[in-house]
Amino acid sequence: MKKIVYFALVVIICSCSHDKQTVRHNLITPLPAGIAVDNLQDCTIPVAFTLDDFNWMGGNLTMTVYNQDLYDVVDISQMQVGDTLIYEGVPMVINTVNKDHGGIDINGGLDEGGCCLVGNEGGTYIARTWDDHSTYTELGKAEIALASDFVIIDCGMDPNDPIDTIRVDQKLYLENLKDGKKDFFKLNTRVTIENGLIKEINRRWIP
Repeated sequence: MKKIVYFALVVIICSCSHDKQTVRHNLITPLPAGIAVDNLQDCTIPVAFTLDDFNWMGGNLTMTVYNQDLYDVVDISQMQVGDTLIYEGVPMVINTVNKDHGGIDINGGLDEGGCCLVGNEGGTYIARTWDDHSTYTELGKAEIALASDFVIIDCGMDPNDPIDTIRVDQKLYLENLKDGKKDFFKLNTRVTIENGLIKEINRRWIP
């Protein structure tokens, strides 16, 4: 009799353990940045800065460095209700998943306070916000020397405005910008670094 009771308890315990395993959910996070803020050598990175962040006497620029949020295609393909997605740095418990129009709407999509993921190159997905902007994670600040021949490629105020390419008198150009253009943001600004020096500051027009 004791053996029968013991066997029944083992079955119950094993069944409970199995049930717990079946409800285990995953935490889906953006892929690692792949760069070290304290050792930026050869890369093109999203950044943010203002005119006050330039040290013209010292010949350097202090920037806030960001990483564009990319998600592994395998993680997204296995995503299910109950999982948690880190979106804009905040955990989002997944209640609904709807694949439509070439993308994936989570929790009703942006219109209902959820989010949207779309396919990206290199076996990744990218998170979108309004106006199709990507999401970013702040990595920290970096002070990088300006190359003697660094170039500024700058958009106009409107999408059809010509693009300015500034190879000389960069300080004067920046100081003469209108107030609305004196701040550079991660959404539209990319800095190219070669051998530890800033070679290009490129700002594109965005909505």
